[in-house]
Amino acid sequence: MDEQARISVAKAAMGRLERLLGEAKRLNNLRLHQIVQSLIWIGRGTPVPEVAERLNITARTAYNWLWEFAVRGFSWLGSLHYHGRGRKARLSTAQKDALRQMVDDGPEKCGYTSGVWNSAMIADLVFSRFGVKYVPRYLCALLHKIGLSYQKARFISDKVGTAEFEESRRKWAEVTWPSVLRKAKASGASILFIDEASFAMWGSLARTWGLVGKQPTVKTKGVRRGLKMFGAIDFRTGRFVYEETPEKFNSQSYLGFLSKILSAIAGPVIIVEDGAPYHQSKIIRTFKGEMEAAGRLFAFRLPSFSPDLNPIEKLWKNTKRDATHLKYFKLFEDLRSAVTKAFEDYMWDATKVIRVMAKLRDEAQRFIPNIVFR
Repeated sequence: MDEQARISVAKAAMGRLERLLGEAKRLNNLRLHQIVQSLIWIGRGTPVPEVAERLNITARTAYNWLWEFAVRGFSWLGSLHYHGRGRKARLSTAQKDALRQMVDDGPEKCGYTSGVWNSAMIADLVFSRFGVKYVPRYLCALLHKIGLSYQKARFISDKVGTAEFEESRRKWAEVTWPSVLRKAKASGASILFIDEASFAMWGSLARTWGLVGKQPTVKTKGVRRGLKMFGAIDFRTGRFVYEETPEKFNSQSYLGFLSKILSAIAGPVIIVEDGAPYHQSKIIRTFKGEMEAAGRLFAFRLPSFSPDLNPIEKLWKNTKRDATHLKYFKLFEDLRSAVTKAFEDYMWDATKVIRVMAKLRDEAQRFIPNIVFR
């Protein structure tokens, strides 16, 4: 054939080729995808040598595909489909399991200097370990199938996973928390989960839908100022108590919040708090001791590095989602208004608070079968 040879493809046939191209991509059938793509480009007037260069094949191969299609038509392309359960996987089940573990272990453990995986590195890893070549584009589909995804990492303490860490969490779940529930039932005490959060005036970012090729943007004043809030949620009723502090989170501001809780709630109160230093300062320990002697306040400390055990953390996350993510605050008062509006919603509708404790409340029935949520 002449290098400038052209082929005329009917509109209906071109549409059928387009659908077949999508099917080949879905099935991860690389050979069929290349053949159909070459026919589409040639049918649109692209010279065969250019098609061959785009697909990294020889011009003779492209001509052969064109000849086969001209003689045998779509029946030939149909014969290239993988039938039944599909073609034999290029990686065995054991190899896929090993690959998943290697990716989970991280690039450095696999001999790479970078700490970040990308598809090209994983393709190199697959070839070096298993002798199988994958185009990075198609490798991504395989990675999804074996339970991997491209996601943002997060920091955790190096204490997480240690024997000491796991033992402290086990003790909380099996000993301390059940004793808190029993004490609350016996004394009629309210159980409050306490924490503090800061909401930034410069805004907060989150994933959102937007136009392809146009990244969503959010205005910001760039002011490095945060709205500092203490909060407490009642495990039984879903009641929400909060207080803003103009100062830093410290012993004095925390003492003021504890005093507010005791003023707002009659009867004994059990608080569950984390290990922030000012929670255990001298002035706070003295106050807790006096209130415990009076039968008003009893404090329990969560295991270190375990924010997931405090359900109010989920409420902070929901607040930022509804009140601050992707929003512009021209004035500090605008930020305060947005956050306090969300807080007022929690006070009017306790179900929004109870929802973040749903799993914990269900599990409580295992320890205290007749526990009452009012």
